[in-house]
Amino acid sequence: MPTYRESGVDFDSVGAFRDSIVRNLTYRGGRYRRAIGIGHYSGLVTFGDKYIAIHTDNVGTKTILALRYRYFEEIGNDLVGMNVNDIVCIGAEPMAMVDYIAGSVQDKDIGETIGRSINSAAKEAGVSFVGGETASVPDLINGIDISGTVVGLVEKGKVIDGHAVRAGDKIVGIPSSGFHSNGFSLLRKIYEKREDALETRVDGVPYWKRLLRGTKIYSAHLLPLIESIRVHGISHITGGGVRNISRLKGMLYEIEFPEIPYIFEKAIEDGKIPMSEAFQTFNMGIGMVLILPGREVRDAMDELDRLGPVVIGEVKSGKGVHIKNYDLKYEGYY
Repeated sequence: MPTYRESGVDFDSVGAFRDSIVRNLTYRGGRYRRAIGIGHYSGLVTFGDKYIAIHTDNVGTKTILALRYRYFEEIGNDLVGMNVNDIVCIGAEPMAMVDYIAGSVQDKDIGETIGRSINSAAKEAGVSFVGGETASVPDLINGIDISGTVVGLVEKGKVIDGHAVRAGDKIVGIPSSGFHSNGFSLLRKIYEKREDALETRVDGVPYWKRLLRGTKIYSAHLLPLIESIRVHGISHITGGGVRNISRLKGMLYEIEFPEIPYIFEKAIEDGKIPMSEAFQTFNMGIGMVLILPGREVRDAMDELDRLGPVVIGEVKSGKGVHIKNYDLKYEGYY
């Protein structure tokens, strides 16, 4: 029964390390000043009557599994998706990205596949890929780290930072395509001594291939929505699972979680993972959450119909995330 901590990811230590860095970042800039505090899904810098939004992220240890099976055909969706999905959470339209690919891997065939995959994902997201950096650092990284940075724009007055969230708002979940790019340290721990289980057929393909399904890119679908209806908050469900929702505002997010897809149930069963651990590690089938006034829900559901949105809860006075049908309570983000 491994935990995320036992697989090398200790939320308490990660949070403390992060905070030790952030509290020293006191300089807000000169002509182009930092417009909001550090800690939301995206930073903002003043730029005339607009803000430039900036965010950086990586694919993470999912690349270890991709290397094991030499399957990088969908890795671009992870790189692009983890960035553009975060930046849209503040209401920004992604404009351009750069990547940083570092490690010991210099296989040209893998490089070709990564390049094609990134290009395809960038096209899907409508974001220009303008360059990047590759670094051969085998003494530092034995494998490959694929990371990127996205910049975007949002008009002043149209920022979605969660401050408008209030009691009575509805919580709408949008399904994920799978594990996206989080929880892979725990997944690898589960299957490190039973790789045969990764060959089990799930949805017509080996389970390992299902685990490597690319991250769903939501930004292109959400941008028209936030132009047409009032959205109080957007939360990308990444590392930390449902705890991410509490990053928006100190309220109680009460959720009745929908049916969990089999790909998650299999990992939970194979690893004997407690549900309390699973919900704070994996997205559990919901990759993006919208917080909406009740009057906007019907229009939002119609607009996002092809993505299969579902109303999963309501905002109430209080603090934390409460998953009612699993009797789980998380006090906040890590």
